[in-house]
Amino acid sequence: MRFYKTSDSLEDAHKVFDEMPDPDVISWNSLVSGYVQSGRFQEGLCLFLDLHRSDILLNEFSFTVALAACARLHISRLGACIHSKIVKLGIEKGNVVVGNCLIDMYGKCGSMDDAVLVFQHMEEHDTVSWNAIVASCSRNGKLELGLWFFHQMPNPDTVTYNEFIDGFVKSGDFSNAFQILSSMPKPNTSSWNTILAGYVNSDQSGEATEFFTNMHLSGVRFDEYSLSIVLAAIAVLAVVPWGSLIHSSALKLGLGSRVVVASALVDMYSKCGMLKQAELMFSTMPRKNLIVWNAMISGYARNGDATKAIKLFNQLKQEKFLKPDRFTFLNLLAVCSHCEVPMELTLGYFEMMINEYGIKPSVEHCCSLIRAMAQRGDVRQAKKVIQEFGFGFNGVAWRALLSACSARKDLKAAKTVVAKMVELGEADEDEYVYIVLSNLYAYHERWREVSQIRKIMREKGVKKEVGSSWIQAQTSHGIKHEARI
Repeated sequence: MRFYKTSDSLEDAHKVFDEMPDPDVISWNSLVSGYVQSGRFQEGLCLFLDLHRSDILLNEFSFTVALAACARLHISRLGACIHSKIVKLGIEKGNVVVGNCLIDMYGKCGSMDDAVLVFQHMEEHDTVSWNAIVASCSRNGKLELGLWFFHQMPNPDTVTYNEFIDGFVKSGDFSNAFQILSSMPKPNTSSWNTILAGYVNSDQSGEATEFFTNMHLSGVRFDEYSLSIVLAAIAVLAVVPWGSLIHSSALKLGLGSRVVVASALVDMYSKCGMLKQAELMFSTMPRKNLIVWNAMISGYARNGDATKAIKLFNQLKQEKFLKPDRFTFLNLLAVCSHCEVPMELTLGYFEMMINEYGIKPSVEHCCSLIRAMAQRGDVRQAKKVIQEFGFGFNGVAWRALLSACSARKDLKAAKTVVAKMVELGEADEDEYVYIVLSNLYAYHERWREVSQIRKIMREKGVKKEVGSSWIQAQTSHGIKHEARI
């Protein structure tokens, strides 16, 4: 069983288990942990419940594995039931490992009061205990409580500091995140990466590139994640010289072939419109994960090359150990909605996603299909899709349909969609609705209606924003630091 587990052959391990005449608790634990460690948490928990119903006496490892699965699935009620069993068997008292797992489980499930109670009732604490309670506070936005525990902690380590940096960054408090970073006795690359990623995740790409420059000037040794994060920022800003510079740095550091860096480079080059470089990166990668396949398909979709996007998708389907996910189909449907892809083929991909791969359509998938239908003049069918997939009360779906009507200059259909949005209460505060109607009336030279719409816009304080270029926007964002790297 251990051999099959380490060979990523859980099914074979399970067959061996089924053939065992009298599996003991170690055999059960081995299989349950195999499923949990492979990310198959529900299957692992089902096995744990089978073990619980058997006559075999569970040990502490049985419970810690099950608690880890509950934490990942955010199933606090089952976690609490397991906790009750642990108390009943007397395992909790004096067992630091089990206590730590309980704190982690309650923290990840958002049950901070229970996490604190477990911590307080533990007879002894190790570094993991302190880090678990601090992480729980940080994860749940209880930063003041976390700081109180931090000040009680005998020997805070890098993990403790990093948890606080992460907590402040996620709350948007970069000032306190900097203070924690500067007070760390030995900050590691991960400490800096947390703030860098925070900027990118909060759509502050200019600040991210400036912070990356400061990392360089401070002598921080970049790892593959530092480079992939800053490449994501560069992709948003479309600063090709910076991208090339980071690519060179990655090669010098021997990180250019790492999957996470190569994927980010493919994404960056394709978003900057440099498809040849993206293709070269993709074709020379010795190992490709689904992220890089999706990045390349997205690159073709973004640059309007439906033929290559579809061809690459067909190649992905032939891969033995990979299968398309919801992002793959999102990119595929996006290219179908923006290019002249036959409607039959577009619908075929949508149905394939549901029937072959068991992927439930999100509103984003439906929006792409809606655009494809409406832009081909089939507004009625697009409205049917909105209703069939349960998005009838979703303003985003109707907005997508309105956008498609606008592209086709279809005033009649647009008025129908706006009426639906008004019915749902989605139109009053959405300036886009007024702008589309105003433009469509103007296109059809119905100036009286244009005047009425613009009067309403003035009364509501709605106005079309003046366009600005990226270059203007970036003069205040520190891109001038390029030469310093």
